[in-house]
Amino acid sequence: MFDAVVNPYGGCYIAPEQLPASAAEFSDRLAQSMDAWRPLYRLCWLELPAQRSDLVPYAVALGFEFHHCQPESLMLVTKLQPDAYLPLAATHSIGVGAVVLSPAGRVLLVQEKPLPGKAAGYFKLPGGMVDAKEHLAEAVVREVREETGIEARFDSMLALRHHHQGQFGASNIYFVCRLYADEKIPVADPNEILQARWFDSDAYLQDDKANPYNKLLLKTALKGVVLHPHKIAGYMQSPEAYEIFSALTPEG
Repeated sequence: MFDAVVNPYGGCYIAPEQLPASAAEFSDRLAQSMDAWRPLYRLCWLELPAQRSDLVPYAVALGFEFHHCQPESLMLVTKLQPDAYLPLAATHSIGVGAVVLSPAGRVLLVQEKPLPGKAAGYFKLPGGMVDAKEHLAEAVVREVREETGIEARFDSMLALRHHHQGQFGASNIYFVCRLYADEKIPVADPNEILQARWFDSDAYLQDDKANPYNKLLLKTALKGVVLHPHKIAGYMQSPEAYEIFSALTPEG
């Protein structure tokens, strides 16, 4: 049998270091373990490193299903008890967009390079996907720098958009932030961006070609309610690991 590494939710876990060299021995030990654990635990998790993908068919034959994966490993799971609750893997991707304002109130916008055979779209807010373990405030500053060459300063959170047509079948949450930057000449990312330009905010809001969603976000940045970043001393064990936003200013 394998050694059951038990979690607080009534599940047990088989770690990669427990895996035997022989696939036949793996299958026998896994079957014995499941029989012994079925009265005791609700779920069984099995992590297979990429170099042990030969064990996948044996685990599937014993009732395991794919749950989530990383580049170097695959996590499988099976219900040991029929009524066990099985938590979903990550269901959403996260993106960030930026309303970047200059001291004069002008807004920084980009025009993306079109796909082959397609016409270029109209100017929009810079933004992109958040990297793993990256704070939203860090991600939006990075995206502005990468797409326009402008070093902007994070100020506040403006809005979010949620939809269910994201990449790879996942839903998507897109956070939009307000940033400030000096009105320097933008340098468009040669791989993704056709143009990056500063626009007069009032003229953009009156432009019939501008996207209504981008107009709403610009209006919010100019005169709407924003969420300010907060650092709370003593919150959890590592305050720097958390991002907290509130309509109250940090001064209260």
